[in-house]
Amino acid sequence: MNEEKRKTDAADRLLHYLSQNHLRCTSERMVLLEKVTAMKGCFSPAELMLALADSDFRLSQGTVYNTLRLFEAAGVVRRRPGEHGAEVYECASRVDEHIILCCTRCGRRREVKDAELLRILKLRRYPSFVASGFDLYIHGLCSRCRGGGRVRKDMTQPSQKK
Repeated sequence: MNEEKRKTDAADRLLHYLSQNHLRCTSERMVLLEKVTAMKGCFSPAELMLALADSDFRLSQGTVYNTLRLFEAAGVVRRRPGEHGAEVYECASRVDEHIILCCTRCGRRREVKDAELLRILKLRRYPSFVASGFDLYIHGLCSRCRGGGRVRKDMTQPSQKK
């Protein structure tokens, strides 16, 4: 999805939600929408506030958090768990399927592409439930925490003397 189409899609979702819920379309909401759709990947509310500060548009922290909640309800953003328990957001009009490798030792996360697994997960159906996307977290040790990229089997089992 190209940049302009993603921005138009997000604006349409927000305007529809505001209209359905009899809420106002304020300049603050539209500026935040513009910043959210310009963010690359996941972002924290603090990063969004920094992007706002760069554009000389000032909003309180409470306004940013409340607007992100409204955007989530409107389907404009998705909230996801970030590193070390902090929540992050991403533009929901982007791909809603993620496979994320999480290091249990250092907390580093990395998104990977696995076409076969994505295909299997997309085809999966559940009774009385309609999925709109997924996040698959795979926990383990990254190459740095494993010590050079190799898992040493002798470290996991007690050594035996011969």
